[in-house]
This record gives sequence, structure tokens and C-alpha cells, in this order.
Amino acid sequence: MQSVKRGAILFGKVINSDLPQAVKVRVSKYVMDERLTMYFKEHFQYYAYGASKECEEGDYVLIRELAESDDKKITHAVESVVYKLGYFIDPVTGKRNAGTEYIDDIKRTSELFGMKP
Repeated sequence: MQSVKRGAILFGKVINSDLPQAVKVRVSKYVMDERLTMYFKEHFQYYAYGASKECEEGDYVLIRELAESDDKKITHAVESVVYKLGYFIDPVTGKRNAGTEYIDDIKRTSELFGMKP
């Protein structure tokens, strides 16, 4: 990833990790194919320190490259957790949603018809 500046913040998804003190993060990037003049998505994987207790598989996080690292594998650190797995909030209304419906609407409908959500 030569086009990414050193110390830049990257956005990615936490995938399974085989290291206990770190998480593995998959970052997607669009790369230009000069011959076809089209962009194609490529995935890069990084190991990141920190937040291993609060990060779970499937969470979306921000990571930043470390200035110097003790381990050759672990090159980044988790800045923050952006989206927890299964906990999505609509940015316009600020309400939690499940798929295309709001959680409040699902609960209200289930109360009206006597069904469990």
C-alpha cells in the first residue's frame, strides 16, 4: 500500500485472530487498473494492538499505523470501535435498526399483535 500515507487512519472489519494480544483487521481499498482504466477492490489484512477485549469478530474499527513496533507482525493499533456487530444506528434519525426496519417499530408492531420480537 504505497499510496497510503504513513500514520493514516484506516477503516476495516475485525476478522478472526490467532494472536491473543492483537486483532486481525481487513481493510478494503480500490486500486486502479491502468490497462482497463477501472477500479477494483482489494483487501489488505493488518494485525492491530489494543482493544482486543472490546473488539469482537465482525466489528468495524479505525486503525492507525504504529511509529515503531516490537513485533514484526503487529504494525497497527486500534483507535476506536465504530460499529459493534449487530448494533447499527441510522445516521439520519439516530435510531437503532435491524436490516431495513427500526427496532422501535419492530417492538411496537409485536406489542400490537401480541408476538415476540
